[in-house]
Amino acid sequence: MVRIAPRYDPRILALAQELDDPGKPMAETCRRVCAAAEEIGITRPSYVHLSRLVREVRDAAEDVQARREAIRAVAGEVAGQLVAGRVPDPAWVARRVDETQRRHGS
Repeated sequence: MVRIAPRYDPRILALAQELDDPGKPMAETCRRVCAAAEEIGITRPSYVHLSRLVREVRDAAEDVQARREAIRAVAGEVAGQLVAGRVPDPAWVARRVDETQRRHGS
């Protein structure tokens, strides 16, 4: 009998996060996760469900990267002002960081 799993074990998400390589096709991540799930004795997720999960994992990682780059840009502006001999206004820096975090969902 084929096992089906309308709700997957939480370890599936952990496997997807751990085994995903954004530089490779999503199908490769799905193969890796399914193989690992079988090894530890949990139900294999379907490709449809797993691809949706991997997309969410990749989108979340891209969001984190975008936030980091935006904060780095603010830090670069502050560093540029310091190198130019100007001391940036702390309130301006705080506003820029707040704006960046709001814009990038953090």
